[in-house]
Amino acid sequence: MHILTAVGIALGAGTIVTNRFIHKLPNWLAIVLFTAAWALIIAGMIVTRWHV
Repeated sequence: MHILTAVGIALGAGTIVTNRFIHKLPNWLAIVLFTAAWALIIAGMIVTRWHV
């Protein structure tokens, strides 16, 4: 697993856990963080595919 993918998964999971259990995030912030998480996951998959 590429480091970008791992960071993306951690960011997405952290966003969900924070939003549900710790403190309700504003919708715009949750959307930005989750979109960044997806972008990191996809970028990590693309980079891994190129360097195999």
